[in-house]
Amino acid sequence: MLHTKIAIAKPFEGAPKINMCDHYGASPGKPILLKIPVTGQRPINYTAENLPDGLRLQDGILSGIISEEENYEILIGAHNPLGTDTKRLTLEIKKDTVLLSPLLGFTSWNAFAFAVTQEDMEKTARLMVDLGISEYGYSYINVDSGWQGEYGGKFDAIMPNEKFPDIKGMCDRLHAMGFKCGIYSTPMLNAFGCSINHVPLPPGCTQGEPDDRFADERGGIGVIRKEKNNALQWAEWGFDYLKYDWRPSDPYNAELMRKELVETDRDFGFCVTVRARPEYHTYWKKYCNSYRCNGDSIGNWKTLMEIYRTYFDFIDYINKGHYFDLDMLETGYCELFYWLGYVNEADHGLTEDEQIVAFTMRAFLNSPIQISCQLDKITEFELSLYCNEEILAINQDSGFFTAKPYIIIEDGKKIMHVFKKKLANGDFAVAAFNLGNESDQITVYLDEVCSVRDVWAKEDCAPADKLKIVLPPHTVRVYRLKPD
Repeated sequence: MLHTKIAIAKPFEGAPKINMCDHYGASPGKPILLKIPVTGQRPINYTAENLPDGLRLQDGILSGIISEEENYEILIGAHNPLGTDTKRLTLEIKKDTVLLSPLLGFTSWNAFAFAVTQEDMEKTARLMVDLGISEYGYSYINVDSGWQGEYGGKFDAIMPNEKFPDIKGMCDRLHAMGFKCGIYSTPMLNAFGCSINHVPLPPGCTQGEPDDRFADERGGIGVIRKEKNNALQWAEWGFDYLKYDWRPSDPYNAELMRKELVETDRDFGFCVTVRARPEYHTYWKKYCNSYRCNGDSIGNWKTLMEIYRTYFDFIDYINKGHYFDLDMLETGYCELFYWLGYVNEADHGLTEDEQIVAFTMRAFLNSPIQISCQLDKITEFELSLYCNEEILAINQDSGFFTAKPYIIIEDGKKIMHVFKKKLANGDFAVAAFNLGNESDQITVYLDEVCSVRDVWAKEDCAPADKLKIVLPPHTVRVYRLKPD
């Protein structure tokens, strides 16, 4: 039984609605690719006023190269027979300025694990378009571990294995749909992503003897550095994002890769994982678009709670363009969970209410949101979970404010957590979680009478100066409030 009311997603109905952060960053002299995500009845007519030199709009995609560092103000329009929507977009053109708001996209690991193929990725991208998911701002298609073959090629870099016969062509086709492309690697001699009994193990971005300054995980980190080789190769193929994965994660190895990415002719989003510890926060919060210090999402409540609690160590280090990563979603049909026996057909992992909690945690706490399920098996519930523009707007809000704990109650079986987040237009949002195993209630007092909007249901509530919230176990409510 679903306790939380969520609105049914209808991405191709009604008047146009532009769904994107109104602040976007890119480097001068590097390619820009920005799909304008718009829900509503098709066809949509797109317009853009005050485009800077070098930028063009075609079929709803902004692309080109801007040479000068500056902030540019553009007016985006979307029109259909039922109406018009507009949005003022600030383009912040400055060196190494990407992913100013948290990443929205798809990543392959939970969906396909190491068996991922180029066909899987291209099929997923087409489904993101056909289902309307891309019209809510999901703009990255990221390949996790499983693409790697042996070293070679023009740059003496990691080449794709036989499952990715035309990796550059894949990037080109994804770009043509308006998506950016992500790839996965590690400074370790051997990457995560397959059994240690698998021979050969997928290679990482170093070679040679292990450097004794670093841990011996997966053979250690080699003394022969191949960061430049691989960065150049990824740029030539057309990638836009790197998930860089090793433990313990450290700023030294992160910086060796980051500086090589910055020196290529493309912008790269940069994510450090899996153990980016809090003591290195001065580096993560300045140089990494996202950073992660938690275990993998595996589709059960216990692990979700463990991942969620890691957020509290990083609250003070989250800022515009630099976000703490709660890992990819564990919602929908995730093939990995069945292969590894984490869930079975009878229990199906998280309940629907728990999936709403899992999604809300990412959305409200400024985490990247990465869908990672097989979209050809998607249900109406899952589509509606991913495609609620109001909860995504809180995640993508251009005020870039951090969600702060407002009420934390942990008393025996009672676990009630309430967060509050300021928004750019003067509104604020409240998320109330019942993380305990029994039904409970809480009253959240407001400073004044506010208009109240139930975000998941997309329904207005009566104006109030306090919220009386009744929550069954493992559920959440999210409200957007506007002072009257």
